[in-house]
Amino acid sequence: MNTTQTRSTSGFDRNALLLAFAWLVALVATLGSLYYSEVRHFIPCTLCWYQRIAMYPLVFILAIATWRGDVNIKPYALTLSLLGLFWSSYHLLEQWVPGFAPSVCSGPIPCNIEYIPSFPIPLQAWITFFLISVALFLVRSTKR
Repeated sequence: MNTTQTRSTSGFDRNALLLAFAWLVALVATLGSLYYSEVRHFIPCTLCWYQRIAMYPLVFILAIATWRGDVNIKPYALTLSLLGLFWSSYHLLEQWVPGFAPSVCSGPIPCNIEYIPSFPIPLQAWITFFLISVALFLVRSTKR
Protein backbone atom coordinates (compact mmCIF):
# COMPACT_ATOMS: atom_id res chain seq x y z
CA MET A 1 0.00 0.00 0.00
CA ASN A 2 1.38 3.40 -0.81
CA THR A 3 1.68 6.05 1.86
CA THR A 4 -0.86 8.38 0.29
CA GLN A 5 -3.82 6.15 1.09
CA THR A 6 -5.83 6.83 4.24
CA ARG A 7 -6.41 3.90 6.60
CA SER A 8 -8.82 3.97 9.50
CA THR A 9 -8.10 2.25 12.78
CA SER A 10 -10.06 -0.81 11.66
CA GLY A 11 -7.72 -1.33 8.72
CA PHE A 12 -10.15 -0.34 5.98
CA ASP A 13 -9.18 2.23 3.41
CA ARG A 14 -11.78 4.96 3.93
CA ASN A 15 -11.31 6.49 0.48
CA ALA A 16 -11.63 3.12 -1.23
CA LEU A 17 -14.90 2.43 0.62
CA LEU A 18 -16.31 5.85 -0.28
CA LEU A 19 -15.35 5.46 -3.94
CA ALA A 20 -16.81 1.95 -4.03
CA PHE A 21 -20.03 3.19 -2.42
CA ALA A 22 -20.32 6.05 -4.93
CA TRP A 23 -19.68 3.62 -7.80
CA LEU A 24 -22.28 1.15 -6.51
CA VAL A 25 -24.90 3.91 -6.21
CA ALA A 26 -24.11 5.09 -9.77
CA LEU A 27 -24.30 1.52 -11.07
CA VAL A 28 -27.67 0.83 -9.44
CA ALA A 29 -29.04 4.16 -10.70
CA THR A 30 -27.85 3.47 -14.24
CA LEU A 31 -29.27 -0.05 -14.25
CA GLY A 32 -32.52 1.31 -12.81
CA SER A 33 -32.77 3.95 -15.51
CA LEU A 34 -32.15 1.36 -18.21
CA TYR A 35 -34.77 -0.91 -16.62
CA TYR A 36 -37.34 1.91 -16.66
CA SER A 37 -36.73 2.72 -20.31
CA GLU A 38 -36.00 -0.71 -21.78
CA VAL A 39 -38.22 -3.02 -19.70
CA ARG A 40 -41.01 -0.78 -18.38
CA HIS A 41 -40.93 1.33 -21.59
CA PHE A 42 -40.97 4.69 -19.78
CA ILE A 43 -39.93 7.28 -22.35
CA PRO A 44 -37.43 9.73 -20.83
CA CYS A 45 -38.22 13.44 -21.00
CA THR A 46 -35.63 16.12 -21.74
CA LEU A 47 -34.67 16.60 -18.07
CA CYS A 48 -34.38 12.83 -17.64
CA TRP A 49 -31.85 12.82 -20.47
CA TYR A 50 -29.83 15.59 -18.79
CA GLN A 51 -29.72 13.52 -15.61
CA ARG A 52 -28.68 10.41 -17.54
CA ILE A 53 -25.90 12.37 -19.25
CA ALA A 54 -24.53 13.18 -15.78
CA MET A 55 -25.06 9.66 -14.34
CA TYR A 56 -23.90 7.23 -17.02
CA PRO A 57 -20.25 8.37 -17.18
CA LEU A 58 -20.04 8.21 -13.38
CA VAL A 59 -20.34 4.41 -13.53
CA PHE A 60 -17.14 4.16 -15.56
CA ILE A 61 -15.23 7.02 -13.94
CA LEU A 62 -15.95 5.77 -10.42
CA ALA A 63 -15.27 2.13 -11.36
CA ILE A 64 -11.80 3.03 -12.64
CA ALA A 65 -11.13 5.32 -9.67
CA THR A 66 -12.22 2.58 -7.25
CA TRP A 67 -10.12 -0.08 -8.96
CA ARG A 68 -7.04 2.14 -9.04
CA GLY A 69 -7.66 3.82 -5.68
CA ASP A 70 -7.45 7.16 -7.46
CA VAL A 71 -8.90 9.94 -5.30
CA ASN A 72 -7.72 12.53 -7.81
CA ILE A 73 -10.85 11.75 -9.82
CA LYS A 74 -12.88 13.60 -7.18
CA PRO A 75 -13.22 16.98 -8.96
CA TYR A 76 -14.40 15.38 -12.20
CA ALA A 77 -16.86 12.95 -10.66
CA LEU A 78 -18.13 15.55 -8.18
CA THR A 79 -18.77 18.00 -11.03
CA LEU A 80 -20.93 15.45 -12.87
CA SER A 81 -22.73 14.50 -9.67
CA LEU A 82 -23.50 18.10 -8.73
CA LEU A 83 -24.76 18.80 -12.27
CA GLY A 84 -27.05 15.78 -11.93
CA LEU A 85 -28.20 17.01 -8.53
CA PHE A 86 -29.03 20.38 -10.08
CA TRP A 87 -31.00 18.83 -12.96
CA SER A 88 -32.90 16.43 -10.70
CA SER A 89 -33.76 19.33 -8.36
CA TYR A 90 -34.97 21.33 -11.33
CA HIS A 91 -36.98 18.34 -12.54
CA LEU A 92 -38.60 17.90 -9.14
CA LEU A 93 -39.61 21.56 -9.14
CA GLU A 94 -41.13 21.08 -12.58
CA GLN A 95 -43.17 18.15 -11.27
CA TRP A 96 -44.19 19.75 -7.98
CA VAL A 97 -44.71 23.34 -9.20
CA PRO A 98 -46.89 23.30 -12.34
CA GLY A 99 -45.56 25.52 -15.11
CA PHE A 100 -42.20 26.03 -13.37
CA ALA A 101 -40.17 25.48 -16.56
CA PRO A 102 -42.52 24.99 -19.50
CA SER A 103 -39.92 25.77 -22.19
CA VAL A 104 -37.38 23.18 -21.03
CA CYS A 105 -39.47 20.16 -21.94
CA SER A 106 -40.49 20.76 -25.50
CA GLY A 107 -40.05 17.12 -26.53
CA PRO A 108 -42.73 14.47 -26.97
CA ILE A 109 -42.81 13.67 -23.23
CA PRO A 110 -43.60 16.47 -20.77
CA CYS A 111 -41.23 16.76 -17.80
CA ASN A 112 -44.08 16.95 -15.32
CA ILE A 113 -45.34 13.43 -16.10
CA GLU A 114 -45.02 11.08 -13.12
CA TYR A 115 -44.62 7.45 -14.06
CA ILE A 116 -44.33 6.46 -10.39
CA PRO A 117 -46.26 9.04 -8.33
CA SER A 118 -45.46 7.37 -4.99
CA PHE A 119 -41.67 7.65 -5.61
CA PRO A 120 -41.03 9.97 -8.59
CA ILE A 121 -38.09 9.12 -10.81
CA PRO A 122 -36.52 12.61 -10.40
CA LEU A 123 -36.59 12.07 -6.63
CA GLN A 124 -34.84 8.74 -7.10
CA ALA A 125 -32.22 10.53 -9.23
CA TRP A 126 -31.88 13.32 -6.65
CA ILE A 127 -31.23 10.80 -3.87
CA THR A 128 -28.58 8.99 -5.91
CA PHE A 129 -26.78 12.19 -6.94
CA PHE A 130 -26.94 13.40 -3.34
CA LEU A 131 -25.44 10.14 -2.01
CA ILE A 132 -22.67 10.18 -4.62
CA SER A 133 -21.90 13.85 -3.90
CA VAL A 134 -21.70 13.27 -0.14
CA ALA A 135 -19.43 10.26 -0.61
CA LEU A 136 -17.16 12.26 -2.91
CA PHE A 137 -17.10 15.23 -0.53
CA LEU A 138 -15.88 12.84 2.18
CA VAL A 139 -13.04 11.45 0.05
CA ARG A 140 -9.79 12.95 1.28
CA SER A 141 -7.30 14.15 -1.28
CA THR A 142 -3.82 12.72 -1.17
CA LYS A 143 -0.89 14.96 -0.39
CA ARG A 144 1.63 15.40 -3.14
